[in-house]
Amino acid sequence: MKKLLFVLLFSVLVVGAAFIIYLKSNPPLVMNSYTNPTDDSTNRIVEIENKGLHEIELQQILVNDKVPESAELVVSKSEPFEAETKLVGNPNITYHKLRQITIFPSQYIDRQAVGKQPQHYAVKVEAPSIKKITIKYKYLKIPFTLTAELQEKK
Repeated sequence: MKKLLFVLLFSVLVVGAAFIIYLKSNPPLVMNSYTNPTDDSTNRIVEIENKGLHEIELQQILVNDKVPESAELVVSKSEPFEAETKLVGNPNITYHKLRQITIFPSQYIDRQAVGKQPQHYAVKVEAPSIKKITIKYKYLKIPFTLTAELQEKK
């Protein structure tokens, strides 16, 4: 009986460890693109997408390994975040604190509900000389970090 219990417990631990290793090697949050909302080089809009199966909770954003002047989660109920997207005065775009809402998995987003449900997510950061953005988040209560080096646009 003790051997059976040991084998069962060991099997659960091995499966759990394999699951965590799989998650760490295939993180669910990805950065799709980034743009400047204005000609000001201190602002960046970074489009992010949840490729996982569960919601993501943003924890912290760092710019060049420092806390930025401001950081917001931007939710669009219509178009993706591109250079020509009107961000100010657009009724389909809302701004939130990082921990205010979670990022829904993209595979479960209803693309027919444009204007009613969130369709795209982005992070808006404001800091001088933005070269690297680090996003710390939790997925299934497991902490993850996504870092991206931004190239200067010429």
